[in-house]
Amino acid sequence: MSVLSHMDSMKKDMSAAEKKIYRFICENKEVIPNMTASEIAAGSGSSAPTVVRFSKKMGFDSLTAFKISLSAETRQPAEITGYTDVDSDESFQSLKSKLANNAKFTINETTELFNEEAFNDACKLIESTNFCFIAGVGASRLAADDVAQKWTRLGKNIVFESDYNLLLPQLVANAKQSVLFLISNSGKTPEIIAIAETAKELHVPVIALTQFGQNRLSKLADIHLQMSRPMEAELRSAATNSIIAQFITIDLLFYLYISRNPKYAKKIFSTRKAIDQYRQKYF
Repeated sequence: MSVLSHMDSMKKDMSAAEKKIYRFICENKEVIPNMTASEIAAGSGSSAPTVVRFSKKMGFDSLTAFKISLSAETRQPAEITGYTDVDSDESFQSLKSKLANNAKFTINETTELFNEEAFNDACKLIESTNFCFIAGVGASRLAADDVAQKWTRLGKNIVFESDYNLLLPQLVANAKQSVLFLISNSGKTPEIIAIAETAKELHVPVIALTQFGQNRLSKLADIHLQMSRPMEAELRSAATNSIIAQFITIDLLFYLYISRNPKYAKKIFSTRKAIDQYRQKYF
C-alpha cells in the first residue's frame, strides 16, 4: 500500500491537526522514518499522541509500522507511483496509458488492504445462511449484480434488489435465515444506510463493502470488507477505479468461498457445461 497516496486519499476525513501532520510528512518524507513521535509533533504543531493516532487512522498498527512503510516507499519508488488525472483533448495513447496505470494502482492498493479474517468470516456467514440479500445503487449496483451472478451459480438463494419497498418484505419474511450484503463506495449512500438500519432492527447480519476507513455503513456492519479509496478523474462521467476495486474484492471473496468446499467448484463446472450445451444446441 502506497503510504503517500493512501494519506492523500483520506485528506477529506482528516481533522485540522491531522492535516498539519499530513503536510509535514509529505514535505519531510525522507527524514520522517528517523523521527520520533515527539519530533514529528513539534514539526507539525501537534502532539505526540495525535501523531500516533494519525498513523493508526492511516491503517497501520503503530507509528513504527507507518515509518517502516514510508521508508521503504521513499527509498525504493514503486513502478506505479499513483493516480493520474485525465486532461481535456488527451490523445488515445495517453488515455490508454493513464487508465491502465490507474487500474493497476487501484488493484495493488486494494489487495494490500485485504484482511483475511474478515474474508473468512464473510464466507462462513454466507455459507451458513439460506438467503443472501444484496443491494447497491448507482455504480455499486454493477458490483452487486456481480455478486448475484456469481453466487447464484453455486445454488445460493440470492435476492438482488435495491428498491427498499421490494427488498424489505422479503427481508422481514426471512430474517432468521438471511445475511445482507451491502455495497457502497462511500459508505454513506442514503438508500443503503436505510436498508442496513432496518436489517439491524431485524437482527439480520450485515456484510458491507466500502472504501477504507470508518463510515456510517461500516459502523452498522457486522463484517466490513475494505477496499482502497481510488481517485477518480475530474472529467469522469461514471465511476471507474472504484468499480475495479469493488470487483477485485468480490472476486477474492468468491474464490475463497468456493475453495472452502469442492462441491462449489463442481457446481461451477456443471453450470458451465449446461450453458455450453445450450449454446451448441440453439446457436
